[in-house]
Amino acid sequence: KVEHGGVGYACIAEVRTYETIEQGEATTPFLRDGDGVEISMHDDRGLSLFGSIRNRVQALPE
Repeated sequence: KVEHGGVGYACIAEVRTYETIEQGEATTPFLRDGDGVEISMHDDRGLSLFGSIRNRVQALPE
């Protein structure tokens, strides 16, 4: 994890892979209906590089 020399994860699949290798199973769930994700990036002065990207997961109708 981050405390083991990393700075974070780019995707849920990446953290699940780490968990599987280190713990024998993944414990972080995939996103579900209604979950939200926000992504932003800032420079060394704290200024936003491209604003925030916000997404909400919505299940497809069956």
